[in-house]
Amino acid sequence: MNKKIILRLIILIMLLIAIILVFSALSNPALGRVIYIGDFKFGAEQWRTCYLLYLIIMAGLFISSFFKKKP
Repeated sequence: MNKKIILRLIILIMLLIAIILVFSALSNPALGRVIYIGDFKFGAEQWRTCYLLYLIIMAGLFISSFFKKKP
């Protein structure tokens, strides 16, 4: 197997792990702890946003691996 296929398989596995993490985290009713940073409350809605951003970034990495230019 060449390097390109191996790297795409690794990225695909990372994407699948990210999807499992997001679905398991979003199915938890507590959805993490509430953290207070000064007057700002970092609660369940902010955690949901962080998890979804993580999933979008991982999907973006997977998709971007198909658009690499050949040297």
